[in-house]
Amino acid sequence: MNILPLLDAAKTIWLSTHKSADGDGLGSEIAFYHALKNRNYSVKIIHNDPVPERYHFLLGSIEVLDSNKIDKNIFSPQDLTFIFDTHDPKLCSPLFGFLQETQSKIFFVDHHVVFEKKLDNVGYHIDENASCTGEIVLELIKEINGVVDQNIATALYTSLLFDTQSFKLLRNPVKIFNMAKELILAGASHNLIHSILFDNWSINKMNYLSRLIHQVTYINNDTAIINITKADLNEFSLNTDDVSDLVDLFMSVKSLKTSIVVREDAYNYFKLSFRSRSKEILSWARVFGGGGHLYSAGAWVNDSAENILKKINVLIDTKK
Repeated sequence: MNILPLLDAAKTIWLSTHKSADGDGLGSEIAFYHALKNRNYSVKIIHNDPVPERYHFLLGSIEVLDSNKIDKNIFSPQDLTFIFDTHDPKLCSPLFGFLQETQSKIFFVDHHVVFEKKLDNVGYHIDENASCTGEIVLELIKEINGVVDQNIATALYTSLLFDTQSFKLLRNPVKIFNMAKELILAGASHNLIHSILFDNWSINKMNYLSRLIHQVTYINNDTAIINITKADLNEFSLNTDDVSDLVDLFMSVKSLKTSIVVREDAYNYFKLSFRSRSKEILSWARVFGGGGHLYSAGAWVNDSAENILKKINVLIDTKK
């Protein structure tokens, strides 16, 4: 696709990602920010919640505006907003609502399974075959004749390394390893980025894991249900980003086919994460209004823990 006419027609280009931003969404967003800045576009970043601390190395001096603290009238119909690593409006609140009210154009760039909705002033660029959103963004940068400098390479390598879980989950290995080679040659440091993303456990997190291991519920030795409470996070001085990788950690258990995290973020408000080796799990997330990939999906849910666990147990029973 040719996005140059969209960029050239925009008064201001806004960039964002889903709430609880991760390495793929942020890496994609920051890379595109540098590419646009290098071509002298007027570009700004705006989020619906704070950037997790471990990704601050990507920001440098970049200002990230808070959609909860701005006047929605800063947006205009002449503006263009790219939202990376999701195409679900529910994960972009309150920003998405502001953009719709002000008739600003929105463009989702994503690699999750498509469920496009017909919404005013909304476009989509989705490639389900991409291993990460950064893979798509690299192509977009090349389409606008952008040069992949060290800043862009570092951001895209963060996207790639995070969403493939350090090259464990690849849809097209040859393409991804060629992408990795290109980014490293452009200045991305594999050792540095890998260390920041994965070698960042605190003693508190390790102590919490020791407790959590004894609290996990195993069903038929092939499914793990992992409950993470707000009280436990507070006790161990952990935030939600600190425990975002635990759902994947439990998939290291050889007998497990599925792991499910039920993480309490607030009273009757939970983040669900589903992982599977080979069993389609996307439909499980969609029961809770979520989405994602066939074998990796999630949802944010307003409900009691008791009701959520009942629904999960029904899903497990019906999918045996």
